[in-house]
Amino acid sequence: MLHAQQILKGQAARVISFALLIAVLTAHSLPLAASNRHEKQEKVAQATEVVLPDGTEFTVLTTDEISSKTAAEGDAVTFKVEEDVKINGRVVIAKDTIVKGTVSSVEQKGRMGKAGKLGIRIESTKTVDGQKLKLRASKGKEGEDKTTNVILLSVLVSPFFLLKHGKDAVIKSGTKLKVFSDQELKVLAP
Repeated sequence: MLHAQQILKGQAARVISFALLIAVLTAHSLPLAASNRHEKQEKVAQATEVVLPDGTEFTVLTTDEISSKTAAEGDAVTFKVEEDVKINGRVVIAKDTIVKGTVSSVEQKGRMGKAGKLGIRIESTKTVDGQKLKLRASKGKEGEDKTTNVILLSVLVSPFFLLKHGKDAVIKSGTKLKVFSDQELKVLAP
């Protein structure tokens, strides 16, 4: 019986110790949580509503190479914002924010020196306060077209000129594109 009482006392002591540990940890984390809430409230209070006008121009960069050889219509394409976009000195779109786009058209290179073609549609990005911003731009790039060069050379040289292929259209990674906001938007800017 004495042994059972000692075991119960030991278990009770462990439970009390654990409860005290939880109480101490909770007491220490409450001021930290309150401090974080206070900092967030200060940031929101410091943020100012800024109107980002329709047609605001900024530059984005391609993040990957896009080629008419490998791309398919409807493929997702990503870009990133080259520099902070500011209105009245306040950042409304942060540098390196992802910009979404889609391959809108693809034409493979062909015979007779016909170059490949590639069309990209810019769609949207996010503002600093997390809102979706619609964008517009049309960036189409054609591969080097060799049709005239091939026909002129083939008349003088050979009837096999119809077998020569053009080049694929390629947009290299890091290519700069101008885009424009496609709507007016009120943004809470820090």
